[in-house]
Amino acid sequence: MTPTTQFRIPSDLKSLFKDICTYNNVSMCEVVIHQIQSYIHKQTRDQSLVRHLRVNETSQQTGLVQDNRVTWVSPDSIEPDENDWRSNL
Repeated sequence: MTPTTQFRIPSDLKSLFKDICTYNNVSMCEVVIHQIQSYIHKQTRDQSLVRHLRVNETSQQTGLVQDNRVTWVSPDSIEPDENDWRSNL
């Protein structure tokens, strides 16, 4: 995703949203930002999601991954699972 990612919103929904925002004298951008912040706030109450996000962030920053013992290691050091059907592709 890029900083200017665009979302495809059905035109009738977008038109109604624009009309409501105009009526309430708020910008569409303000409403979208508020809704995204609210969604993130509600979702981050889930501790398993918070852990997942932290693991992803650490992995992106360091280039390391967690093995089955939850130890940070180089991706090259992980042995492929021979029982995993994808390893035979």
